[in-house]
Amino acid sequence: MRIIFLFGFLWTGWACQATPVESNGSYNNSATELTPAEVNVLETQRQTFLAAPDLAARLERLAELEEQALALVIDEPLKLGSIGSAILDLYPGSQTGHFAMSKFYARVDVLDTQAEHQAQLTRLQTYMKGSGEGTADAPYQIMTINDAKAFSRTNGATPVGGLYQVPELTSFRLLLITRPQDTGLQSTHYDLSHVLQAFSATHSATGEPHQGENPSPAQAQNPWSLLRTLAANMDGAAQTAIGRYLLQMQKTEDAVNWLNAASRSGNVLANISLARIYLRQAQTTEDTTEQAELRELAMENQLQAIALGSTDAMYTLANLYLNDFYGEDNRSAAIPLLRRAANLKHAPSLLYLGYLHNVGRELPKDVALASAYYGQAAALNDAKSILTYGRFLTGTDDELPSGEQPTPIHQSLKKLAAEDESEAMVILGNLYARGITLDASNRNAMRWYKKAAKADPTNADIINEVAWTLSVSDIPGLKQPKYARRIMDTLMNNNDSARTKPEYLDTWAAAYAATGDFERAVQLQTEAIAIATADGRESVIDVLRKHLELFKAGDTVTEKAP
Repeated sequence: MRIIFLFGFLWTGWACQATPVESNGSYNNSATELTPAEVNVLETQRQTFLAAPDLAARLERLAELEEQALALVIDEPLKLGSIGSAILDLYPGSQTGHFAMSKFYARVDVLDTQAEHQAQLTRLQTYMKGSGEGTADAPYQIMTINDAKAFSRTNGATPVGGLYQVPELTSFRLLLITRPQDTGLQSTHYDLSHVLQAFSATHSATGEPHQGENPSPAQAQNPWSLLRTLAANMDGAAQTAIGRYLLQMQKTEDAVNWLNAASRSGNVLANISLARIYLRQAQTTEDTTEQAELRELAMENQLQAIALGSTDAMYTLANLYLNDFYGEDNRSAAIPLLRRAANLKHAPSLLYLGYLHNVGRELPKDVALASAYYGQAAALNDAKSILTYGRFLTGTDDELPSGEQPTPIHQSLKKLAAEDESEAMVILGNLYARGITLDASNRNAMRWYKKAAKADPTNADIINEVAWTLSVSDIPGLKQPKYARRIMDTLMNNNDSARTKPEYLDTWAAAYAATGDFERAVQLQTEAIAIATADGRESVIDVLRKHLELFKAGDTVTEKAP
């Protein structure tokens, strides 16, 4: 029996995941090379700032001024002159300072000076780009979160949230979430470990300055002093980091307080974390009044995250609406949310719309539209989307309107197969077997089926699917029952869990029947029916019994497969 979970959505509880960001894009790293002299100047500026004995006070003042500058850039650029000058007096290497001054001089029409600050800003950003790629593995080095925000703004994106991360005690990272135009949120990674090291050299783990002696290794490696300092200065990324840490420590009330503080500064990650907390609490309380209040708080935070551009929040809230978590009256609000997220190239939302059209739920059944949505999701090079679209094509190709040409995805599947993704190999086999977007070829189909079985020999679902296809397929020349029986023998004789699944026993029996051993097929099928009956699996018992009658009559199972 072939087991395929094509696509479906059910609200089964809140699954906590890592930081939810729709796209993990980094900025264009192309930049003019700096001269050695320019690099030396910039490095000297940075080292001089970090070496200051009153670094903590300077960092606090710098962050305060930079925050003021970024708040004035759009609406009050004439106020940026004095603030920008104060920033650059404190730290000449501040991107935010030169960004503010370039905006100020542009506003007062002093273009030569504006050009000087813009040129220096470009040099600073070129210097930063030389330190990494903006990814988790290769973050950019910066001095403050505000430089990351200034960099985002100069690239046409609006910062909407952030989170400090401590992958190890000597590391201090920033994940900044930004909202570009016409796409979902993006994440960029920054490194402030050099700031942590310099800060810790002069401050204790409690945040107090060291008196005389050098700090101990524990003091020098403790990031909490810096984190608390940043949070005290209303840094939303620090507040979110503390809130999430407290949540891990099961101090939910304290976590909520910190996350609420961060959400007031417009931090989408805080809103999403709060929504998770409230949803989880709503599911566990038995007080109906409290439950309603918690659900409302969860919705409020989802809506705030949506206002900040989170396509993940759009998708999640739509899913809740469609599963009547907020009652039937709100169900109609789900589709606009999904379409909004889909327009921003959010793969899960595209898949959901494809699923709804495919099954005719909430939307008219339209296989052509379903195919279009699945194809758009697959075109985003999202692995799950590629696999889902491949399953869709092999399951519904005959239903596509005449002349409808599905998007070829075999190249994408082959890339996944090259990464040992066995399901991609099976789907390639199915496409070759059926001649969907590829020329029909039993030889190529068999080659991919065998690759899948070899690549993932302990994956019961993969082995079962390959064996079922090669035991029962109605495609002339595709059946390979001896091979199917061999791989099922290996699986079922070595996997106790698989031996208890009626579906796998059904496949095993079908493989024996296809090789002419009907006595063994009847034994295995009888075992499958007994297990299904004991487990109350009414949905499969009728099929199992029909197959048993075939085996008793000396006949085999033949059906459309894959």
